[in-house]
Amino acid sequence: MGLVERNTHRWRRDLAVTACCAAAVAEADRTGDPGQRAARLIDCLGVLRSTHGAGSAAALDMRALRRGLRQGLTPLLPIEGEGEDPLGEVRLVDSDGLLCDAVEDLGREHFVSQQALMEYWPWARLRAEQEEQQLYSEIRRLPPEDYAKVRELLASHPVAEQGVLWEKWGGLWGRFGFFEPVASWPWCNAAGWCFPCPVCAWPMRAQPAGGGVFAVSCDAHLLEGAQYTCRQDRGGSGPPVLEGGGCSAGRVEGFPAAGDYLAVSRTVWRYLTLPGRMEFAIRDALTDIAGLEVFMYPEGDRYDLRITATEPLVAREWRVDAKAWRSFDALADALLERPVLGAAVPLIIVVPHRRRSDLPRLRERLAGRPDLEVMTDKDFVTTVLRWCRAEL
Repeated sequence: MGLVERNTHRWRRDLAVTACCAAAVAEADRTGDPGQRAARLIDCLGVLRSTHGAGSAAALDMRALRRGLRQGLTPLLPIEGEGEDPLGEVRLVDSDGLLCDAVEDLGREHFVSQQALMEYWPWARLRAEQEEQQLYSEIRRLPPEDYAKVRELLASHPVAEQGVLWEKWGGLWGRFGFFEPVASWPWCNAAGWCFPCPVCAWPMRAQPAGGGVFAVSCDAHLLEGAQYTCRQDRGGSGPPVLEGGGCSAGRVEGFPAAGDYLAVSRTVWRYLTLPGRMEFAIRDALTDIAGLEVFMYPEGDRYDLRITATEPLVAREWRVDAKAWRSFDALADALLERPVLGAAVPLIIVVPHRRRSDLPRLRERLAGRPDLEVMTDKDFVTTVLRWCRAEL
């Protein structure tokens, strides 16, 4: 099965190592705001405690944290069995209070960028960045054909019965921890049923509104009108009856919030499913256009699509990277870190059309990078079709 195993010793140990690296950077900082430094240490201490059992967690205090950073990580890492953890003797802060080289090494191995550590990113953002990098690292090791297949499956089938997923994934099933049992997600359970978003097909959030009524909506597509209300079927045998409340509230079929239904994790949905649906929608919109060639994930996936027009007069090429980030400021930070692509044409960053009002801010942040251009997915398709004189 391709389930993500949470709360295993390996998962808790890796979480503890990440927290120790973040704590070491905060502990060694003597130039920043003392209040911010203390808050970061308290945040990291809370994460460390969550990786331990009740007994050992109670013994972890700020003094133990600071001592472990200087004398060895053994007391800070969760214990399994009687074996010693090979990282137990590693020191992250030296006797002079300076960072040891091990912090950077461990950070890289656990997909934590130096920027995330040095800028004191909030824990939630640090973990999201870490999980995104790990996801891409896992699938980029695949041959090109398998890589493209995985990306398309995660975009097209983010939720399904396990038997259906086995059939579609074939020999690739079970190699990755992309899926989780929907039965373990109470937040999308409306009277025992879940409903996929009509836009992205991922389970929508269901919130009780009183009187047996639930408000059902997609976290990503609420602004596009993917919202409903529903109430339990009076007969009690069928799914709740959905009533659309927005322009994208198309008909959706619910499925039981139990059994063998699996869905991609929120991290996979956010960083692979949402941009993937944009990528394949662009591909499909530009397929079968005379003189137009579309390539998915060229050059080892340095970007998502390369589109080449050989007609009508002069050849033209577009290079596209789809992004569905919630925070455009964080997206700008990430893009500014990327090296210049070095191509004759700019890399076009495509974002969802619903975020078009936020584009001026993103363009302002990227003003010093002429190699990057930003537009919505809808505007990009229109631009290409106009060039090809194939407007709809």
